[in-house]
Amino acid sequence: MFGRTRRSHPKDSESKTQFLSGVPLLIFFGAICLTAIQTILDMTILGTAIPSITTYFGTLEDVDWYSTAYMLALLIIARCAIQPLTGQLYILFRSKITFLIFLFVFGLGTLVSAVAKNSKVFIVGRAIAGLGGAGLFNGTMVMIMGAVPPQWRPQFLSVSMVMVGIGGVIGPVVGGAITQHLGWRWCLWIFLPMGGAVALVFVLQHIPDQIEKTSAISVARKIHHKLDFIGFALFTPAIVMLLLGMSWGGTKYEWGSATVIGLLVASVIAVVIFGFWIRHYQDRAMVPPRILLKPVVLYGCIIAALQGGAFLMLQYYLPLWFQSVKGVSPEQGGIRMLPGAITQIIFGIACSFLLKVVPYAPAWSFFGNASVAIGSGLLSTFEPNTSAGKWIGYQILIGIGRGITLPMPVIAAQAKLPPSEISIVTAMMLFFQYFGGTIANVIGKTIFLNALGPALQQHAPAVDAQTVIDAGATEYLNVVPPQYVDGVRLAYNQALTLTFYLPTACAIIAFLLSWGLGWHKISGIKLAAQPGNEPDKAAEADLEKTAGATEARLDDPSAKQ
Repeated sequence: MFGRTRRSHPKDSESKTQFLSGVPLLIFFGAICLTAIQTILDMTILGTAIPSITTYFGTLEDVDWYSTAYMLALLIIARCAIQPLTGQLYILFRSKITFLIFLFVFGLGTLVSAVAKNSKVFIVGRAIAGLGGAGLFNGTMVMIMGAVPPQWRPQFLSVSMVMVGIGGVIGPVVGGAITQHLGWRWCLWIFLPMGGAVALVFVLQHIPDQIEKTSAISVARKIHHKLDFIGFALFTPAIVMLLLGMSWGGTKYEWGSATVIGLLVASVIAVVIFGFWIRHYQDRAMVPPRILLKPVVLYGCIIAALQGGAFLMLQYYLPLWFQSVKGVSPEQGGIRMLPGAITQIIFGIACSFLLKVVPYAPAWSFFGNASVAIGSGLLSTFEPNTSAGKWIGYQILIGIGRGITLPMPVIAAQAKLPPSEISIVTAMMLFFQYFGGTIANVIGKTIFLNALGPALQQHAPAVDAQTVIDAGATEYLNVVPPQYVDGVRLAYNQALTLTFYLPTACAIIAFLLSWGLGWHKISGIKLAAQPGNEPDKAAEADLEKTAGATEARLDDPSAKQ
């Protein structure tokens, strides 16, 4: 049943846990991988289906909501807004049941969009799916900590992060093929059997919690004392207004418009108020400042944001280069991303074994971010006639780096922190990863559009720049006379190669900050006390403080928000 966190020492908690092994562990791992894939696939599969969806609904009124970038922003708004709260939910309630509830909400939203008869219902369904998806990947991280033996946790964490990369790459390819042969609704229907298979595994299988929990009834009676609803009410509009302002700026509205300025200023005010609130509420806040300010957490969150920025930038703009400069279809653009994806899979799996050779997260974070920085920097040298050997080789460099470095902040934090803080910290890092990706994409869009206009004037002065921009990266061939196509391709290449400097900068900054992950030895993620690996007094004090705050919120009927 649902339950609250029992106050206990990490040694007691982990020593009593019956970890999965053998076939049940493999089945559990398969469900984890499927969940990781579908959480990111949900954000990428509809990109190539947008024209078909717009045609079906027969209206341009909501065309901005159908564009790939805007739909991505809508889902990230939903996920960013609720992500920190999921950490509290996984602490208070059984991870298995909490996960299944999020999975149900995700499936419900997907079903609503799949059967939608008009665009408004479709958009509402996508927002509901985003809310459900917010708790899925965090749930997989928490369940890995409870169900997987310590010596295997780095491997499981690494591979689950790799699955996210796979979902990002195959999304446009699968979406295009399904839309072409089955129709756009099947891009949504496929998530229902996937989610059903995951739900069946978790319903039939016992998934141990890392921290003992009791009845959900006792928690539900005092839910208003246990969850930081005021913090959530402050945090949600702050993030929504910030992301809407940055998404609308320069597209739907001018950056200097009252709408955009008003959203951005209001978001800053809300963030400041939220900061004062969590400082006042301390360990009871959904983002406890004592935990956030620990070096391994603070540096890990910043690195996760930078990694998310570099990752999503390349996931979007590299296929755009293939389509606009090389002239390939969206499906072919996705296929040409496979060298990086396959390399990322290989090194994502290998990084857990590399940690056994050099058991320090900063070392591999240095190496991985350096590889991403070099590979991304080389992308800025692209030309329309760049050979396959170069774009494959550069992607391999990036794939090596991403496979190694993406899981490092989570691994470093989970190896250092007590069990009571794992779900909150994981939620924080996932939030920063989503948030960093969103901000980087907005900045990247600004760089790209500001560079494309002058580049068109330089390389194709005879064509109307706004007509080319409005036509899009793949449709400009239908509006540009044949004799000017090569000039437009040069302009797109020039604008995109400038944009590749941004993921390069993200990787360089992440490289410089990697030192902050802490030079504590990682030999499997062992949060319990082991011979020769006893927790220090600071860790014990942190755990006691967190447990005490939890009990105070559970047992004190006079506690108030």
